[in-house]
Amino acid sequence: MKRSNPKWFFLAGLLTWLASFALSLRFGAVVDADWKLIAQLRIPRALLASAVGMGLSTAGATLQALFSNPLCEPYTLGISSGAALGAVIGSALGLQWLLAGLTGSAFIGALAFMGVLFVIAHRPNVSNLSLLLAGVMLGFLGSSLLALWMALSDPEGIQGALVWLLGDLSRARLSGSVASIASMLGLLALIWSRSRELDALLMGEEDALGLGVAVQTVRKRLIILSSLIIAICVSAAGMIGFIGLVVPHFARRFVGSLHRSLLPAVAIWGAAALTLADLVARVATRPYELPVGVVTALIGAPVFLWVMLRKRATP
Repeated sequence: MKRSNPKWFFLAGLLTWLASFALSLRFGAVVDADWKLIAQLRIPRALLASAVGMGLSTAGATLQALFSNPLCEPYTLGISSGAALGAVIGSALGLQWLLAGLTGSAFIGALAFMGVLFVIAHRPNVSNLSLLLAGVMLGFLGSSLLALWMALSDPEGIQGALVWLLGDLSRARLSGSVASIASMLGLLALIWSRSRELDALLMGEEDALGLGVAVQTVRKRLIILSSLIIAICVSAAGMIGFIGLVVPHFARRFVGSLHRSLLPAVAIWGAAALTLADLVARVATRPYELPVGVVTALIGAPVFLWVMLRKRATP
């Protein structure tokens, strides 16, 4: 299909994000909130939604190129399972006060699984497929340990973690949200600086080597950067699916696969998508609130199927 001008697509994403951000400040579970409440609750939440959406979508696009697999997403490498395991264990042991709430224990769990993955990636002659399978196995291991811990723990001790596992932005605080979006922008800039290498990896490892790309080194660096993004996102907001899978596919239809244009477009549309999804989660069943991960799954699955069907129908 004919590609749109990347600048116009990026501008459309920016306007969508700004509109979603403004609407998220105007509407919420509380109908007649004053500005003080908005400043304390809604601004940090909108900022965190933007940071997490930006990170998940960029990590998804990076991993899809890195492993030459369109079904890769941020949770493929198992980092999210480590974060979930850390959050539930920290909650069950009452470590919230010591480890900055669920965020601290989740980040430690994510870093632990990231360390295992990095050790595997550092071994010689490890192919992309082997590394991908290792990440999937880490995910299964983390999910199994999580289920075992939850089965043996006091239900009251893990209630907060269960809500978090479905995707929860309600814990956002201004300082944490600002730190998240600042660190996210820095990590995304580092990935964007590797756009040429990502483009080369789309042609396969052998062709990338022929173009002078140090595949092993680039792969390790991109895995570290993507894992850090995933660790920050999951530890701050829980398990939010489909953003990292759907948004890259959506953006490629309009700007193509070259990452110099794709990554900024993916980042801004990811921020817009999650900010809008969080708004829906807060107002759809007002005064009750849906987990934002449920909203992204309910919307993301049909959208992904539609994109795939449209792609097959395109000559």
